[in-house]
Amino acid sequence: MFKSAVHAVLVPKRLLSVLLPLLIFLLQMLAGAWVARAETAPLLIRHALGQEQQAKVITYEQAVLRLLLDKTVPSHGPYQLQPSAVVSQSRAFLQLASGELDVVSSMSTTARESQGIPMRVCLYRGLLGVRLPISLSSRSERFESVSSLAQAQAFKLAQVADWPDTQILHANGWHVERIPRLSTFPEMLKRERIDLFALGAIEVFPIVDAVPELTVLTQWLIAYPSAYYFFVNPKRPELAQRLRQGWELVLADGSFAALFEQWVGPQLARAKLAERRWLVLRNPELPLATPVQDSRLWHPLVRSRLLRLAGDH
Repeated sequence: MFKSAVHAVLVPKRLLSVLLPLLIFLLQMLAGAWVARAETAPLLIRHALGQEQQAKVITYEQAVLRLLLDKTVPSHGPYQLQPSAVVSQSRAFLQLASGELDVVSSMSTTARESQGIPMRVCLYRGLLGVRLPISLSSRSERFESVSSLAQAQAFKLAQVADWPDTQILHANGWHVERIPRLSTFPEMLKRERIDLFALGAIEVFPIVDAVPELTVLTQWLIAYPSAYYFFVNPKRPELAQRLRQGWELVLADGSFAALFEQWVGPQLARAKLAERRWLVLRNPELPLATPVQDSRLWHPLVRSRLLRLAGDH
């Protein structure tokens, strides 16, 4: 009877000695599969890019962001972009600082560099600070004769209130009509409530071409040193590190230069910047950390005509 009881106990133990390693193996397999799925799950990146123009259509800025992220997929894994609702620049930076957004884009200022982590490579190679004046076609002859900053400042100029450009123009003695959003300026020009509106050389033509009554002046421009960056959520330093690595890769292999030429080259050819009179302004909003000495980051005209001024700011 005692032997039968011992045998009854030993059999389950033998069975357990067989099943336990198998159970451990299965748990390890499941854990490994879960980790693998976690490691390959796309990194979600919430962004507010192209807010003023075509928020639902891929923009140049989104194309650059995708390029940086694609280059770092081998080292950092897949990603997924999630666009935000259309908001103002000021609102986008509040959402970035609070962690509601991961990436926004903007002309850099000291204040904005305190709200997000700046990726100090200018998406537009300094050309967003080269501003072409827009007027009513019927009034353009009057404005084309401008040959000095004082003459230009005699005309009423508007800018979007929360764009850094507004502060730059004001700091240079310009009386600026502040408007709430980009879409406001055509009607203000038509009603002659303002004389001029200025947009970056790399963005102006598609916007003006859509409004037959408007024209881009051809004889002069306003220019100031500027840097337009991606800014990253301060709570996502690992994303900032990934984008920095992406920038180094695309600057080294020429893929950013090729993308820039594809998207921006036709606009520059049409703008004929070298043939215009440049009315150069200072930019007190330009942060001291701006890498003005890195020749890889700037367009040749920006290097030759603006960056010497930036070095003195």
